[in-house]
Amino acid sequence: MVKDKNILYVGGFELPDRNAAAQRVIANAKLFSTLGYKVFFIGVYTNSSYNPLIKKRVIEGLEYHSKPQKYPYSKSDWFKFITDLKFVRNVVENDLKANVDIIVAYNYPAVSLWKLLKYCNKNNIKLIADVTEWYQPEGNLFFKLIKGFDTYLRMNILHKRVDGLITISKYLTEFYKSSNNIIQLPPLIDKNSQKWNKVDYIPNDICNLIYVGSPGNGIKDSLDTIIQSLSRIKSRTRDFNLKIIGITKEEYFINFGVEIIPKNIIDNVFFEGRKSHRVAIEEIKNSDYSIFLRKNNLVNKAGFPTKFVESISCGTPVLTNESSNITQFLKEGELGYLIDSSTDNKLDISLIKAINSDKELLIEIKNKCYLYNKFHFNSYKNEFNGFINNLFN
Repeated sequence: MVKDKNILYVGGFELPDRNAAAQRVIANAKLFSTLGYKVFFIGVYTNSSYNPLIKKRVIEGLEYHSKPQKYPYSKSDWFKFITDLKFVRNVVENDLKANVDIIVAYNYPAVSLWKLLKYCNKNNIKLIADVTEWYQPEGNLFFKLIKGFDTYLRMNILHKRVDGLITISKYLTEFYKSSNNIIQLPPLIDKNSQKWNKVDYIPNDICNLIYVGSPGNGIKDSLDTIIQSLSRIKSRTRDFNLKIIGITKEEYFINFGVEIIPKNIIDNVFFEGRKSHRVAIEEIKNSDYSIFLRKNNLVNKAGFPTKFVESISCGTPVLTNESSNITQFLKEGELGYLIDSSTDNKLDISLIKAINSDKELLIEIKNKCYLYNKFHFNSYKNEFNGFINNLFN
């Protein structure tokens, strides 16, 4: 095994836990750490609380060295962010004294990735691409053209030229199956971290459902479909509440083009806006089910839902439809229920079954979720070790 190597992780993640990307890179960094590597990060920050004088931080037992860039908001800042390599080069050559053996690029923009590929080849640095998404261009025509070109170049050409690929889903693994060195890692967590500690759960007469995330306008999560179904089945289930963390009611109305919550469930749906990751995790733990539905599009096929991993790790079963390779993990009645969303009637029947489940059965399923270890990063240690060793063979 290769020892005493330094790794630089770069990308649009906001440490320590302000987006799903941050959760992924921290877990992957722990994998690197167990193999004897020291990890450094170049992420982004979006708030004024970042203190540039603090060079070393500790999160979940991992000491990390971070030099984030301010998140680009203006067009000029964004253009610089997706094309400039000076910031990375400065960190490698000055801060780290050129002592970097591997750079991991997380969903890195195409032009920057192309420059990074040339830089790594010139300086004998191994380059790994961590690929978790296949973006669909949004915005005005200019941004759609730029984003579309960036996505095509990155996904179809540049990722096939790096030294190794970390993919998040079966779809991406199959797409890059001709690559010589590839490993598929779902979103991972450290099960030994205190935030995943089990809570004393006691079911009550009300079924507590929770949605956590940013559904956008429905491209990713069909939150509106869930609310509509709950309205239709209200008279056929036991009492329920749906708690929504991540957006406000006003944002939901704007994003999904609706004006009201159905009257018969207006007292059962609670929008609580954004909350810290820690608070959201505690809310999930105390819920009966975590729920989300995803459309069958490229974005969802190529990705893998972090919210699924986090809910199971909390000990809370999931209600969701088939997307990505989620059926590899979700077995009916074990970690939750697979929801058939092909028609309104089938969706309603699926939700009725789950909500009306026996309390003792729900306790049993929650225990199975909590004991499930396939998302613990250490479960991939041997496979990951082989992947890294292949870089240097």
